[in-house]
Amino acid sequence: MSARNPFVPVLPVLLLLAAACGGIPNTFKDPEVTLDHVTLRGAGLTGGILDLAVKIYNPNGFSVKGTKLQVGFDVQGSHVGDILYTDEYQIQKNDTTQLTLPVTFNWAGVGGAVRSAMSYGDIPYTMKGQVTLTTPVGPRVIPFTREGRAPLTRIGLGLNRASAPATPGAPAH
Repeated sequence: MSARNPFVPVLPVLLLLAAACGGIPNTFKDPEVTLDHVTLRGAGLTGGILDLAVKIYNPNGFSVKGTKLQVGFDVQGSHVGDILYTDEYQIQKNDTTQLTLPVTFNWAGVGGAVRSAMSYGDIPYTMKGQVTLTTPVGPRVIPFTREGRAPLTRIGLGLNRASAPATPGAPAH
């Protein structure tokens, strides 16, 4: 009577699992990072804050967890600032998550570009960075670059194009 190896029936199952798992990294699709809109808030004499509404779409059939987002933001070729977002966020499978990322700017450095964009109602931008994710197949760092135009809204007093300095005796706007 020959002795049977107890691991022989398990071997085909392990090989099948290894083959199936080996295919997952090839099916991983990079998330899509886009700029939905920009909000100008808190503008003062020296500068202000732009809130970037960044959307991250997960095209995969499984959820992922974001652990870090690094973004460099330029307007009309002028570097506005860099953002490092380290709060964890979840992106469900085949879904989009929106993050609001504040970036502080100085009028002296990018004032002309931001002021020009304010007059048009949208902002020409370049956004470069990387998304760090935890996935079922391990950690991933995905670089991205996006260029385009995004709607620009304003919050606060004195930022409306129609507003003008008060003139004594003139009706208020």
